[in-house]
Amino acid sequence: MSREELRQLTETVSDLARRLANEPRLQAELQRARRQFFGDDGALSGNRAAEHRFAEWFLLERESEVLGAVPATVEPYVPDADDLLDTRLGAFLVVSTGATTTARDIEDDEVFELSDDDGLMVGDLIVGRLYPVRGERWAASLAAPVLRPGREVAEAFQRDLEQLDLGRRLQQIELEHLLVQRQGGGVRHADVPVPAQAGDPPPPLEHLEADLEQLLQSVGDRHSATVLSQQLAVAERPGALIGPLLDQLAFDTDVDLDRARELLLEIWNAHHAGDAPSTEQPDARSSGGPPGETLGERFVRELDDGLGKQRNVEELFKELEQIAGVEPDAADDDDDDDARAADMVEKLAGGGEGDLAPLVTEYLWETGQNDADDAPAGPLALWVELQQNAPVPRSDFDAITANDLMRLLLHVYLRAAPGHRADDVRAAFDELGRFYEWVRQTQELDRVAVLGACRGVLLEQLDRLQAAGEALTSDAPALHPPGLLQIEDLGKDGFGARDDDGGHHWLLASAPALAQLRVGDLVLAGLGEFVEGPAGGANPRRLAGMAVVLPIDARSLIE
Repeated sequence: MSREELRQLTETVSDLARRLANEPRLQAELQRARRQFFGDDGALSGNRAAEHRFAEWFLLERESEVLGAVPATVEPYVPDADDLLDTRLGAFLVVSTGATTTARDIEDDEVFELSDDDGLMVGDLIVGRLYPVRGERWAASLAAPVLRPGREVAEAFQRDLEQLDLGRRLQQIELEHLLVQRQGGGVRHADVPVPAQAGDPPPPLEHLEADLEQLLQSVGDRHSATVLSQQLAVAERPGALIGPLLDQLAFDTDVDLDRARELLLEIWNAHHAGDAPSTEQPDARSSGGPPGETLGERFVRELDDGLGKQRNVEELFKELEQIAGVEPDAADDDDDDDARAADMVEKLAGGGEGDLAPLVTEYLWETGQNDADDAPAGPLALWVELQQNAPVPRSDFDAITANDLMRLLLHVYLRAAPGHRADDVRAAFDELGRFYEWVRQTQELDRVAVLGACRGVLLEQLDRLQAAGEALTSDAPALHPPGLLQIEDLGKDGFGARDDDGGHHWLLASAPALAQLRVGDLVLAGLGEFVEGPAGGANPRRLAGMAVVLPIDARSLIE
């Protein structure tokens, strides 16, 4: 590959980024992604190389909530992106130059032969993408920065990776935050085309989230405004989330429901600024169901409620037929109840577009779990709700991915009481295992392997994560609303963390908390008061309120 061919690939990335930026339905998501990549201060925003690295990440690696997959793997971008999918992302330490230039991947020690040294020196650290070229050689992206000197940085970073023990490769946004931005951006290989940026940013969410957090705390509610905001960010319809939440708040608290409804809807509209503003009002329907409830969702709710109250099955299905608009004489009276149930589920779940809800309903029925009053709030019902309300719903059982299951377990973890997070997640995973085995035996559809793939670091580290969260939780008042912090350093009296706005903090922590924390962990908590005296090379402060500790892999599931 000549230098000109590499430039052509670079321009292909820029052209595809321009097409994505001009897609109206992606405007809000692009702005959220830019804040994630650059931080709100945008220190490197506008830098040609940094803008191109953002384009590479958004196009080639980040799973889009709107598109439902990595953009480069979705039509109509696939044909143009085909030559870009075999890149190697990482941090590469140059170990030799001259007749042959080689670089070692510090994550797995694999050595790559580079086609062009481009002025590289032994000890340089290339952070970014390598493109495959002829003769089993590689060429660094024109946007990949070079840290010089880089050997000490590479050795320290490799030690951190060994301590973290992720079991996967780092993503580009993680390399950007942990290496490039912390080292001042490095030096560029060459000028690159500037990818197009989206339009004006949407209104900031901070004041809305702060108002919601204050409102919830004033009535002693334990919901996190930040977590609710993240859920609203990926919700296709606000009512599906806001309705049940308002019902719970009305039952458990004396919160100002009108004010809560107003704030939640404003947060949803702020997240979806690129879409047409929602006029949906999260008021209960005449059916008694949550606002935004689809016909299929209403059917499952009515069926669960009827079976839970041990109502006559024949009468129950007659009522469901009326809900669906089926004439009384349209159903064959000789049909058995199971056949009629299957037909109704298929009709009301969307014309046969998904079988997950019918399978879950049948499983709960056959295993007698609908006899329990709290059955609708179980993990399987939550799973159906999450799949139906996803930006790109996956409602077919055989299309469910390990990420979908991990997202369910993460929701269970976040919803649980602080001292029961580990037990609740394990119980949910066990229930998934029983359901998958039931499907294998009764439907002859074996997807049990997906369960093994979804174990991930959440299940493996549940006890540690729960203990760390409990140890970091305090009664101190928060000076700022809860936010997501990523741990970058651990010390004797605390830890260094980076927030999503790009700010760095040194946070005091007890010895029991520090014993459980790991570099790379995410901490969802509020920031409290500053404490006098230096610590860890920065002004120390304390965490405030409830703290939730998550594995680094959770970031991709809650973004």
